[in-house]
Amino acid sequence: METTNKLFYSGTKFFTENEEDYRITVRISLDDDCKNNICDWSITADVDWKNKHGKYEDYLGGCCHDEVAKHFPELAKFISLHLCNHYGAPMYPVENGIYHVRRSGMSVAMEYLRISEQECVELYKASEDKLYFRYMLFNLGIVDRWKRESEELIAELEKLCGKKWVNPYKPEEERFVLTLTDEERSLIEERIKAGHYSSENIEKRRVEAHKAKMAAKRAEICERYDKKIRQAEAEKKIMLCVFDYGLSTDNVIYYSHTNTLSFNWNGYGEKITQEEFDDFVNKVDRSQLPEGIKFELK
Repeated sequence: METTNKLFYSGTKFFTENEEDYRITVRISLDDDCKNNICDWSITADVDWKNKHGKYEDYLGGCCHDEVAKHFPELAKFISLHLCNHYGAPMYPVENGIYHVRRSGMSVAMEYLRISEQECVELYKASEDKLYFRYMLFNLGIVDRWKRESEELIAELEKLCGKKWVNPYKPEEERFVLTLTDEERSLIEERIKAGHYSSENIEKRRVEAHKAKMAAKRAEICERYDKKIRQAEAEKKIMLCVFDYGLSTDNVIYYSHTNTLSFNWNGYGEKITQEEFDDFVNKVDRSQLPEGIKFELK
């Protein structure tokens, strides 16, 4: 059998719904079209509508998986591997997996990770720690199952294409591959033995993390408004300096972002003269003003 590093199968069917005629073309591929050093699965379809002139126009396209399952039931088994790598692992299984088990609900997480309800419960318990979550994907046999599922469907696609798929990359060249080193496994198992992942300790860490988060937020709020107070105090000191020097403050503004005191910044209102400005700049006590302050007369 001919070998290839790219498997591609396409099939077309015609159907009628609500007295309208359609054409659906499904495409299944396993390759590295993205050039990111890992071969991925893709299962897409185009659905075209036949107009009154007998010509087909675009109707649907992309991940039309419901339509594929309906009109190509023999290919529905490939759908769950869409965007998975050739090892059968979904895209970002740890990061996205943690997000889904914690926020998207059990049904979404089960579908995304292709896991059972009990596995979802176990992964939820591990979702506070990325390394522990990754360990559980291996320890529950999920990673091995993904690999078997993908290998079985690679064999199915090879039959459809009449070609034998060969991975174009060596293991060390591949990216986005889920791994667990012996050191990482030992670390997690030591933590398990020490009770690090017990319900009580997880809850304790959750409470501590929440307290730390609240303290950080409080500090952020305080700093935000303390900064405004410091800026207001500095501006107050500058304006009193101008006022005490005998000049009007009605047409003076301080730009803190450029550390500039601008006179006559408004086109209307009372203005000071060039002489008054020069006298102020030359004689003002700069120790009462921000260091490096600049002056301008408009």
